[in-house]
Formats: sequence, C-alpha cells, structure tokens
Amino acid sequence: MNKLRSLFGISAFLALWQGAIAFGWVDAFLLPSPWQVTQAIWQMASDGTLWRHIGASLNRVLTGFALAVVVGLSLGFLTGAVPAVADVLKPVIEGLRPIPPLAWIPLAIVWFGIGNAPSYFLVFIGAVFPVFVGTYAAVRSLDRTQINAALCLGAGPWLLFRDVIVPPAMTMIFPAMRIALGIGWMCVVTAELIAAQSGLGYLIQQSRLLFQIQNVVAGMVVIGIIGYFMSLIMELVERRINHWSPGQR
Repeated sequence: MNKLRSLFGISAFLALWQGAIAFGWVDAFLLPSPWQVTQAIWQMASDGTLWRHIGASLNRVLTGFALAVVVGLSLGFLTGAVPAVADVLKPVIEGLRPIPPLAWIPLAIVWFGIGNAPSYFLVFIGAVFPVFVGTYAAVRSLDRTQINAALCLGAGPWLLFRDVIVPPAMTMIFPAMRIALGIGWMCVVTAELIAAQSGLGYLIQQSRLLFQIQNVVAGMVVIGIIGYFMSLIMELVERRINHWSPGQR
C-alpha cells in the first residue's frame, strides 16, 4: 500500500508537470516536458556521456564522504568520551561548523586548483560536521550505568568500546551519516558547477551555456534519483547493522 501511494504521488507530479506545459502554463523552452527530459537522459546514456559524469561525481562524493566519516567518527568518539579533549576541540569545531560549504569554494580553488581535489575537500567539509555532531551526541547520551557495570566486570578499553559504546551509539550515528551523505552529494554537485571539468554539476553548467535546457533538467533529475538511492542504501545498511534496535523493527 505504501508503494502504491508513492507511485501515485510520482505519477500525479509528472502528470501535473506535463499538463502545465501542454496547456501553456509554462514555457516548454524554460521547462522541458517529462518526455523531453526522458529523451535527453536516454540520449546521454546511449552515447556514454551521462555515465562518465555520474562516475566522476560518485567518485568525488564517496571519497570525500569516506574521509568525513573517518575524521568525524574519530573526533566524535574522542570528544564524547574524554571531557578534557572536548574542552579543547569542541569550541574550534563549533566555530567552523556554521560556515557554509559554499563559502569554502574560493579557498578550495586557491588551495587545490581545478579538478577532483577541491570537490573532495568540499564534500568533506559538508559531511564531517553532521557525522561529528551525531557521534558526539551519541557518546554523551550513553547510559553510564552500563559502562560502569562493564568496568566492574573487568572489561578492557577495547571490549568496552566495541561491545558497550559502539552498538547503542550507532542508532544515532547512522541517521547523522545519512544526512551527511546527502549534504556531501549537494556539495559535490555545487563544486562541479564551479571547480571541475566533469561530473553532473559540470554537465548542467555546460548545458546551460549551450541553452540545452532539457539536459539541464535531465541532470537535475539524475541527481535526485541517485541521491534517493544513496539514502535508501544507507537506510538498508542501517537496518542490517542496527537490527536489534526497537526502532528498526
């Protein structure tokens, strides 16, 4: 039933889009019809252009996201478990966190030039803070009684971390990672609009300059579809890892 409602929602949206163009409510040049967009996607997929740009974008977002996960988890666990470290690092992190990733673009270009490196950096900047905040909050919210009980039973540092701290913390960390991946995906596309020569953002920018509006919208649709499936995959992984949690049942 849920899938039927979702299918109905998508169908209604496409019908409204097509109807707005058919009845002349929207200029077809400014907003191509779903059929024109579908044809554009098929054409770019057939000649390999679309797959090349998708591969470039996925490479950048996954690399930057992986770096963000490593750094965000490390700092989150460290600051959450050691108050002295939190006193030193948290003010710095909280000062950097409100800066929008877009504000880093000029520095990213100056530091790394044009290519993959600035995109890696911008994805990292966009994704690392949600991962850190989720991890820090998860560790700080752990039940101290369970930790003290494990210590009384002779649990060492590694056993305490692996079996007592990590499992309950993952119920908060995974949602934060899903948010971080979504932000990273938006950041990489934005970076490609300005500081790259490949990727879906670059495809959109080049199509705009050539007034190929159907390709612009096609690129946007592909970005949305890929973002949806990335979130879905993260959700499936979360359910598998946190299958013991009541919220996943």
